[in-house]
Amino acid sequence: MSIHYFRPGWKLSVFTLAFTPLLLWLGVWQLDREQEKIGMQEDFARRSSEAAVPLERIDWDQSAELAYLKVEAIGSYDNAHTYLLDNRTHQGRVGYEVLSPFQVSDGSKVLVNRGWLAQGATRETLPHIKEIQGQVSITATVYVPLEAPFLLSNTAEEGQGQWPRVIQSIQMETIAQELGQTLAPHTVRLQEGSPGLEQSNWQTVNMQPEKHRAYAVQWFTMTFALLAMYMFFGFRHPATNTNRDQE
Repeated sequence: MSIHYFRPGWKLSVFTLAFTPLLLWLGVWQLDREQEKIGMQEDFARRSSEAAVPLERIDWDQSAELAYLKVEAIGSYDNAHTYLLDNRTHQGRVGYEVLSPFQVSDGSKVLVNRGWLAQGATRETLPHIKEIQGQVSITATVYVPLEAPFLLSNTAEEGQGQWPRVIQSIQMETIAQELGQTLAPHTVRLQEGSPGLEQSNWQTVNMQPEKHRAYAVQWFTMTFALLAMYMFFGFRHPATNTNRDQE
């Protein structure tokens, strides 16, 4: 009767010890992300049912408390300085998100995201943006990004000196400096019925919680497969494990 010794060898042991914690961490991280997205959806649903708060009463220093807060304001759009946030899609079509400065009746200014607008016939042909004249009343939600925008480079954006201006990310400090104005640190997204809204295309989360759970299952499955492989090759029959004895 042959005896099966557990001799996985140092190479396989090092490989297993290095990657098992990593795979477990990735699985747990995805589960944390799932709970984070569930919390965001719950916050959005709760705040959507609350009454709107006048924009001039907002304490912008409390960023952690502002996400999805419903706000209302009376003021006017700056139609002369409009930004087009590039590479936005809606129902499979490529376009932009329209961003316009909005001066509130108390003199403060905020950058309003007016929603999605389809790209022109070519990249060089920018879409027509409807101007909103006079004082209007808007309802919106505060958008607080989870992380800083990812930039491929620090070079200036194309189209400097002309309007509307195409941008690749929303950098509030840069936009405020460019406009020579003091802007609220976060954008607000128009709600249905507000003047200036194009096409509402925002999602509460960019990835549904179920996807994070599925990714977690994949990482945990890979962990199990790695440990199973470690045990299998560690207990291989001595006749096929001769070289491993010499490691």
